[in-house]
Amino acid sequence: MRCTESSLFVLLKFFCILLLYSVSLSTCDNVTEEISPAEQPGPKFGREVVELAVPVNVKPNDINDYREIVLQPYSNTRIHLVNYTRIAGETVGYALVQLHAFEYNVTLSYNSTLVDGGHLSGQNVGLLMYGDGDLYALNLNPLQPVWVSLVLMLYNTSAPIPGGCNLEFPVEISPILNLTLTPEVIIIDTPAASVARPFQGSPNACGKARLLYESYYYTMPMHDFSQRSYFSAIRALISYANAKASGRQNTFHAPLLPNRHKYGRIDGQGMVFVTAVIDPVHRGYALYVPTHTYSCKPFINQAECYGLNIPLRTLAVLLTIIAVLEVVMGWLPLVVKAPVMLACASVLGTVEVLNCLDKPLTAEWIIIILAAGALVGLLFGLLMAWFVPIAARILCTFLTGYLICLTLFGLVTGNFYNLPNVSWFVALGSALIGGILSVTIPVILITRSVIFGAVFIFYSINAVFGARLDYPLRHFVRRLYVENYERVYSDPALDENDFAALATFGIVMVVALFLRSRYQPDEVPGDYTRIVIPCHGRPTNGDDEDRIERSTVIAADDTAAYQRFVNEQPVITRWTNGDDDVFESPESNSRFYRLLRRNARR
Repeated sequence: MRCTESSLFVLLKFFCILLLYSVSLSTCDNVTEEISPAEQPGPKFGREVVELAVPVNVKPNDINDYREIVLQPYSNTRIHLVNYTRIAGETVGYALVQLHAFEYNVTLSYNSTLVDGGHLSGQNVGLLMYGDGDLYALNLNPLQPVWVSLVLMLYNTSAPIPGGCNLEFPVEISPILNLTLTPEVIIIDTPAASVARPFQGSPNACGKARLLYESYYYTMPMHDFSQRSYFSAIRALISYANAKASGRQNTFHAPLLPNRHKYGRIDGQGMVFVTAVIDPVHRGYALYVPTHTYSCKPFINQAECYGLNIPLRTLAVLLTIIAVLEVVMGWLPLVVKAPVMLACASVLGTVEVLNCLDKPLTAEWIIIILAAGALVGLLFGLLMAWFVPIAARILCTFLTGYLICLTLFGLVTGNFYNLPNVSWFVALGSALIGGILSVTIPVILITRSVIFGAVFIFYSINAVFGARLDYPLRHFVRRLYVENYERVYSDPALDENDFAALATFGIVMVVALFLRSRYQPDEVPGDYTRIVIPCHGRPTNGDDEDRIERSTVIAADDTAAYQRFVNEQPVITRWTNGDDDVFESPESNSRFYRLLRRNARR
């Protein structure tokens, strides 16, 4: 009986313990459910380890390890540098570990957690190390994996320290560049470097060391926004030998700021930049971490990179059609051509005057002054078209010569305004070309409407293709509102869009001139119709050439044009295909028969 009671007591006690345990679990669950989302722990980092080993055969001032890895979403990758002390302790001054990310930002840190002053964030980052140790690559994007290239650069003991006198970034030594993308230019600011650690002291303190800075850039293929092209471009400038071989040097810098370099934007192309710091006293050099930018937003609005501005292109197509009709038919009178051309010339002259005065003006005042200059040129051209048409013709040809010279200078060098007295050379070239056009147009029998139409065809086709053939003209105007624009380095290299635009311009002009040559009315309205003014001489032959002039075009059938330039000598145009093999008898051949009769009488 006692055994039975004891057994029942044990079972009852066990049941009570189970009941209490279940109640406690239920309470814990309820507490967990009541925790606010803000108090819940975040997702855990995915941890990986990447080992960078210093090679036995160290390549000083060059790439010693290169690899491409993928940082998983919201991950923390440990970068472990080994063999530094054992192999390179005495020959290497420091190691520069670089991280280059495609499209997204990453963080490179000295610590596994983010500590103020211990990490750098961006697409192109790097940190210095002086021995074996760890760095941490953090991808803080919770959803997006990021493809990165990891580079180990080893510099010798005489190499200056890039960013050693940094005052711009939170990390004490920041070997990265500060890139600023503006609507007109790209600005590269280089944090000041310091001399190598063995030479540091009061004579070589920050701001006193005689260090030189060289800026290089590399242009990526047009409209190539791929990962492979990005990493290839970065690697093309990552060492000094590569930068000298593959890059181009920018020799301009801002006044009193040798560490600031400016570049012209090239829409549709990516550009990589790097700065080399040179210590001429101790014969050492080092490179900052290369930085990269696109002049557009290919991952947000790729149409912008192709220049797909539909309203602008539509207007350019309409202007091209009108200009082609002008070349073919010559239907615009001088009272239209002269004011337009002289208004353009007046705007260019106003820009040149403002640049010579070198007075800072706001954008509103620049627009007002240019509009006033265009209005003055318009009125002046209208008066000249009515009263002095020959002068209007000469000025229009001079403007054409100016645009030709401007384009040629811009295609030869992107920074032609840094050449001494370049404005005078362009003016003299425009006068020479304008004079040649004025003299030779009647000789080669091309109507003056071709000059007016060709200018608009050239710039309109450039806008249709999104080419850079108009860069010299834009460069000419940008000097007004971009500070120190004459020190902006611009790449004049032509790309496939420019060649396509040039080829299209040539084809359109050939076709338009051919159609002009087949345009067969015997008489057409004069390109430069004038009104009769007092004391104005009239033609002795009685023809009213003020009102109508012969079509001066190259044409096999247009004998009137030929007749005009051979001193009224008869011209036979062609044989007919008839059985009797006789000549055609237009008006010019009637004079030929009269000459034959006169000779027969003699």
